[in-house]
Amino acid sequence: MNYSFKVGTTISIKNVNFLIRRMLSEGRVQLESYVDGTLTNTTLNELLGKYEQKLLIFVDTSENKKTEKITGRALSTFSDAVQQKAIRKKKYVEFVTSCGRFISTPEKLQPHIKACAEKLKDANPPSCTSVYRWYRAIITNQGDYRALIDRFDKRGGSGSRLRPEIQTLLQQSIERIYMTQLREPASEVYFDLLHKINKENEFRSSSEKLKMPSRATVYRAIASLDKFETTCARYSPRIAKMKFRSSGNGPNPTRIMERVEIDHTPLDLFVFDRETNLPLGRPTVTLAIDVFSKMPVGIHIGFQGTSIESVFACLRNAIMPKTYLRDKFKTVESDWPCYGIIENLVCDNGSEFRSMELERVALEMGTHLIFCPKRQPYYKGTIERFLKTVNFSFSRMLPGSSFARWFHREDYDPLKDAIVEFDQLVQYLHKWMLDIYAQTIHRGIRAIPYIKWNEGMSAYPPALLKNPERLDIALGRTSQRVLGSYGIDLNNIRYNDSALDVIRKRYGPRVQVDVRHYFGDLSYVHVIDPATQSAILVPALDQDYTRNLNLVQHDLLSKHVREKNSGQVNFNALAKAKADLREIVYEMASSKSQRTRQKSGKLRGIGTNQKDIMGSDATAIGEIKESSERFSSSIGSEDLPSIGSINMHVLGKKRK
Repeated sequence: MNYSFKVGTTISIKNVNFLIRRMLSEGRVQLESYVDGTLTNTTLNELLGKYEQKLLIFVDTSENKKTEKITGRALSTFSDAVQQKAIRKKKYVEFVTSCGRFISTPEKLQPHIKACAEKLKDANPPSCTSVYRWYRAIITNQGDYRALIDRFDKRGGSGSRLRPEIQTLLQQSIERIYMTQLREPASEVYFDLLHKINKENEFRSSSEKLKMPSRATVYRAIASLDKFETTCARYSPRIAKMKFRSSGNGPNPTRIMERVEIDHTPLDLFVFDRETNLPLGRPTVTLAIDVFSKMPVGIHIGFQGTSIESVFACLRNAIMPKTYLRDKFKTVESDWPCYGIIENLVCDNGSEFRSMELERVALEMGTHLIFCPKRQPYYKGTIERFLKTVNFSFSRMLPGSSFARWFHREDYDPLKDAIVEFDQLVQYLHKWMLDIYAQTIHRGIRAIPYIKWNEGMSAYPPALLKNPERLDIALGRTSQRVLGSYGIDLNNIRYNDSALDVIRKRYGPRVQVDVRHYFGDLSYVHVIDPATQSAILVPALDQDYTRNLNLVQHDLLSKHVREKNSGQVNFNALAKAKADLREIVYEMASSKSQRTRQKSGKLRGIGTNQKDIMGSDATAIGEIKESSERFSSSIGSEDLPSIGSINMHVLGKKRK
């Protein structure tokens, strides 16, 4: 329905209704308030301005509610078939009215209809009665052509036609059968209702028996249920909130390294082991991505799984400059300019992220940890999408891809096609990540991540630690041990150095100290001086055994020795076991069990800075060149926060 500014028209200005009482000279308009009858003078231009600003609307005061319902809905909201029928009706009415005054007699109207049908190439022209009815509908609705729209949705009786007793039984069946987490099909509701009605009819006379509704009626009743409430009942409120949530822009960082998200995923790819000519398994990749630039800033690939060691390795890679790229990966053309201290690190609730060790490292680095709500991974959607992209865009490119779900493989066997070795995988992933992903326009930021990072780095250069060795110390595990004349005993390995004599002389022959030890190298630890908070490097007494030995290998050897020596562990037995380590691991790597072969990758240190013990001579496992200065070096207190007291407080509770 169309409206105009004239006497008697009702308008609403900011939800207040006014009646146009008079149209005065020089474009002035007098309004009467519906609230208190106050008269207000304004101008037509002011009213037009408010209409343009969408502050003014016309109010339909017609008593014909049916007409209001017909014309109040936009044509575009109807189906294409309904729209085409309405347009066809409009063309016939317009053609007839363009020929002069509308005369409804068949003698006058039929020739016009025939001429219009020939023009429209309509093989089934409407009757004179239909065209007259369309014309009257337009006149009745003050020239609004939307009156020609067929309202099939308004046909039929309103409300349910079922008897109240049947409605009650149907509702009971829906609640008991359909609205449960057993998620039974709608057909079970029909049979349950049939049983209820048959049981009810046993006590009714023939004239009062209830009639069973059709299957379609039952299905329509179920389809009309509120979808959110149905999902809550059949799944859970949490899943319903996830399914019906509305997505926004999410976090909007303003600079690089302001918000970094981190997570793990098993690669959908089986790695080939050149030593055994068998598939080694699926490595786990830990990735960190900068939300501002969508640039990956840190990575770790290995067989350590979702462990704190993987997190620390990824964080170290994210914080430190990556100058190794050109020398290590010759095929990678782009550089990797990402580095710097992370302001906010977003994690999920995995045990490795909820650990006190990560809390301590974040405190030392000045990083704020942010944890997503439980079972709501979309709070760190950037890393979730990136990990999915890695598996769908990268892993599928290589032979040996395992697909995301085992049943997607069908007749394809990824173990037979696995030909990519671990070192090749690391190189290929770096090339894909830096030469393809980082150089492609990201839809979320409408920019290339590599360029976005460089722009952000120009505006906000990333920060680094004063001494890079502080990072290595911070990323070590912390334990409390007693320092005695023999030094420190940790994991059945003794560490001692003359630099520790100062601590014993100051605090007594036996004093409890904080010890930083490292998963990938058991040949040394750092002891935190309680007085100066400086980190003192202390070597293991048995360097031949501990060099190039990680904690997993040491635990395996200790277990092997205990089994052979009735639970006792000694260094002679460990030294002999280390000589046999390569043979032990080779047996695991050659196992028919895929899980055992994958476990051997962890024992071999694949994905760490260690050399693969199966890829070198057995007698050269312990050979490592270290300068003598390393064992007398220390980190000054100005490079470390006051971590000694913090560690005592944290680890004191942990050891209880």
